[in-house]
Formats: sequence, structure tokens, C-alpha cells
Amino acid sequence: MFRLVARNPRPAAALLSGARFKSTSKVTTLKERLQQIIPERVAEVKEVRQKYGSRVLGETTVDMAYGGMRGIKGLVTETSVLDPEEGIRFRGLTIPECQKLLPKAPGGEEPLPEGLFWLL
Repeated sequence: MFRLVARNPRPAAALLSGARFKSTSKVTTLKERLQQIIPERVAEVKEVRQKYGSRVLGETTVDMAYGGMRGIKGLVTETSVLDPEEGIRFRGLTIPECQKLLPKAPGGEEPLPEGLFWLL
């Protein structure tokens, strides 16, 4: 149940829409993109905590998870999924899709490791 609540409903392509490597974008840097999406993500977390904060996750609550994880073992994340058939997915994108979409060094064929920050 919590996985469905916490998963970002926006498709990964929308997350990449502000990337500087897309020529139609108004956002030109990763810093600008983060300034744009951080308030949205903060609002999403507030909404989840408000709606589901008292729901029990084993011997923990949603509020405990978002409140610093003190005294519990766990992690709140949605960055990747491991599919048994397609392999790992980052924000819904397969590795070949990431290789096509993420920025590359000039003259390079593979994405820069830092390019994954665009999937935040």
C-alpha cells in the first residue's frame, strides 16, 4: 500500500523535461531544475504525511520514517525498481532509455554518471 502512495505519479520523461540537454527547455542548469522541483516534492511529502502519517509500517509509522528514522531500520526512496525481466529502472526508465536521454560528455557515447542527478 505505501509503495503506491509514495511513488511519484509523474512520468520520468516529465522529470527530465527541464534538463539542459533538451533544446526546448527554459531551464538551463541542474540547479535551476532542482529549485523548480524541490518545492513540488516537499508538498508531496507533506501530503503523504498528512494523509497517512499515523499508518503503521510494521512497528513504525510513516511519520517516523520521514521524521529522521531514529531507532528504526528503513529507507524512504523511489529512485529505482529492480524488474526481474527488464532489470533496474531509474524513475521508470530502463538503462537503455537512460542511455538515450541523459546528458553525455562532448564526443561521448555514454551518459555522465552525474547525469543521474537529472532523475531526482
